[in-house]
Amino acid sequence: MNWRIFYLFLQNLLRLILMFYLVKTMRKFYFYLIGMLLTFAACSEETEITPPSKGEEEVKEIVSALEENDEISDFVEVLKTVNVADLEEDELTVFAVRNSSAAMSRSAALDSTSVKRHIAKGRYGKVDLTDGKVLESISGESLYVTRTGEDIYINGVVIEGEAIQAGNSYVYVVPEVMEQQSEPVNVYVTTINVYAINQGNSSESPLKDVAVVVNKVGKDSLGIYTKGDSLGVWKTDEQGQVVIKHTENQIVFNVYKADYSDKYDKYLLAGVDNAGKFMYVDLNADGMHTKEDKVDFELPYYVGYEDDVKSSTKTVYMTTDIAEPEVPEELPDADSVRVAWKDVLTDYMRYNVEAESKLVQGYANFDYSQVGSLSDSLWSKAYNLVNKGNQFVDVLSNSTEEQYFELKQNILMDLSLVYTQLYGYYGQMVDRGSVIPEDQLIEQMESLSMYVDENRRYALSVMLAKVHLLRQDWQGAAYSCEEVIASGVYRLEPQLDHTMVSSSESKEVIYGDFYADGKYIHPLLYKEVLIMAAYANFKMGTINKALQFVNELLASYGMAHTDVTLIENKIIDLSSNLYGTGQLYPYARLFSMKFRADGFETPKNWFLPVPESALLSCPNLRQNPGY
Repeated sequence: MNWRIFYLFLQNLLRLILMFYLVKTMRKFYFYLIGMLLTFAACSEETEITPPSKGEEEVKEIVSALEENDEISDFVEVLKTVNVADLEEDELTVFAVRNSSAAMSRSAALDSTSVKRHIAKGRYGKVDLTDGKVLESISGESLYVTRTGEDIYINGVVIEGEAIQAGNSYVYVVPEVMEQQSEPVNVYVTTINVYAINQGNSSESPLKDVAVVVNKVGKDSLGIYTKGDSLGVWKTDEQGQVVIKHTENQIVFNVYKADYSDKYDKYLLAGVDNAGKFMYVDLNADGMHTKEDKVDFELPYYVGYEDDVKSSTKTVYMTTDIAEPEVPEELPDADSVRVAWKDVLTDYMRYNVEAESKLVQGYANFDYSQVGSLSDSLWSKAYNLVNKGNQFVDVLSNSTEEQYFELKQNILMDLSLVYTQLYGYYGQMVDRGSVIPEDQLIEQMESLSMYVDENRRYALSVMLAKVHLLRQDWQGAAYSCEEVIASGVYRLEPQLDHTMVSSSESKEVIYGDFYADGKYIHPLLYKEVLIMAAYANFKMGTINKALQFVNELLASYGMAHTDVTLIENKIIDLSSNLYGTGQLYPYARLFSMKFRADGFETPKNWFLPVPESALLSCPNLRQNPGY
């Protein structure tokens, strides 16, 4: 045996065994080392985790307690997202906002910022919420407590019901989002008593279920005080009383009840004397009861507060007695009626164009948060006009003399125009306390066209076309437009500014010549006839005819003809040239488009909101969608 070779074999074998052992050992050490490092890292991470604050734990408790309360679910969902990591208080008072509804819109946003305002540091029972107390919200804002009797207000918002226990905290439900306040909020109490009175009876009795509509006091674009945003509607109780608590130092209100009125013969009632005769409010404060005290407009009652006075009581009287209509011994002078009617009509037309400029262009910093106030004013002016027109028509109907007959037809023409505009703005109309169906308006205008001259008949055709178009009766609209187009009486004159040219100087004016503020108002122009004819034919599928009318309009503006692919877009573009007529607004819903004014929402703002007072006085009226 070669011992040297054997020795070398053993040496190499030992080396292999040693290497195997070392590798195995190192592997164990490696895994041990890795495990130690992971353990260390885990321990390190665990030491860096910050435990939840007392406030976080408490808010979780509050959320858990309120989770099943559907009345405040919107508030709870926002509360879940609020960062309260730094909050150390574990006793809180939460003012949870009740969910909004279709009947109650919300002016202030419900978000994480406003929700923090609704959480006060410290737990307060109702007995602790004393008048004048100031709480601190978790956002650092001051919350001012006001008490009037048993009612408690936080920043002017009343607490509803009793406290809800949630963890270590109390939760109260409030009806609206509290806005930030820099000083204590005054709460005013207005008590309104309504009594029923009748002629020949010296007694008065409480009148229940009278709707009392309350509004803020606003200002129009000219700085004149008007009825502002709604504060709500209350109904009188068995004692004929409502008690309204509010933070506004000025309010206006009006009263409504079916078959009752707070006026007699247009005089505002002030009670009944011992002989059973009505007494009336001296509106002009001249110490006398004269015709100057008559009310020919919607007169809201005014309540104002000054200094430290925070409560007031107002008394309103209503009656079922209806005054006999005044029948003049002699017919009025036709010229005086004509002048009086022109004045009131021009005033309405001026406001109508002003309203259009606000709604379409945002004139005078208008935005659609103000649409309620604008609509109230427009409706009031329109129906003041309608009522006055009906009075004139009734009086003039007592004579068959030609001058009176012609004047009556002219007033009926103007009323038809106003009704067409009201249909465009609201989609519904009222006459003598009842809703006018569209078919009735069409029938009235068709009947009137039999008694007027040719030019006025064409004007009625334009009005009829507009009503047909808005109700999507394309064939009816096209037919009415064709009557005007086929007459050959009118032509396009787009190079002229229609607001600066009288109708006698322009063949484009079909109906107008209302002069106000240095400009003419021409509600019916030939260009609108071609726009309506083009759109009606486009919707009917008679494309070539539609294209003819569109190209006629384009050519008059010195613009190139278009083709069938762009007809609808061109019609929409051309409609903007109706600005200044008071007729443009309804085209927003017809063409499914938006206007420039801020806050315009589709489809909500394709109609104006019907005033609350109108809804209450005419049960068949409906509120437009979205309001």
